[in-house]
Amino acid sequence: MKVNIVIEPDLEEEYTEIHVREITDEITRISDFLQSKDQVITGTDEYERIVVIAESDIVSLHAEKKRCRIYTDTANYSCRKRLYEIENMLGRDYMRISKSIIVNLHKIESVEAVFNGMLLLRMKNGSKEYVSRTYLPKMKEYLGI
Repeated sequence: MKVNIVIEPDLEEEYTEIHVREITDEITRISDFLQSKDQVITGTDEYERIVVIAESDIVSLHAEKKRCRIYTDTANYSCRKRLYEIENMLGRDYMRISKSIIVNLHKIESVEAVFNGMLLLRMKNGSKEYVSRTYLPKMKEYLGI
C-alpha cells in the first residue's frame, strides 16, 4: 500500500482520504483507527484513581448496575459510561456476545462448544465468557463455523 503525507501549514482541519479499489478488512481497521483517536477510555482502579485504558489492552467489558466494568490482562476497572456508550467507541475488533458482555476478538484464546449449542470463549487473561444464543450466529460467522 502506498502512503502519501502532504504537509499544508494553512490547512484549517486535518483530514484523511483513502483511495481503494474495494473495502477490505484492513482498510476498515485503518479507517476505524483513524476515526477513534479522539476517544479516550478511562476507568477507576481499586484505589479510586482514574486510569486511561488503551483500547488494545481491553479483554472484555461487562455491564454491572448501570455501570461498566473493564477487564484487561492485568486488572479491572470501573467505568461510569454505559456499555452501549463504550461499544460505540470501540472498533471492529470487539463483539457483543450477550446483553451485558463485549469481548476483544484478539484476546480469545480458544472456543469450545458447550451444552445447548452455546459457545464458551476462553480469554487470554484466563476468564471464561459464554456467547448467548441471540449473539451466537454473529460469532459463528466470525469464526467461520
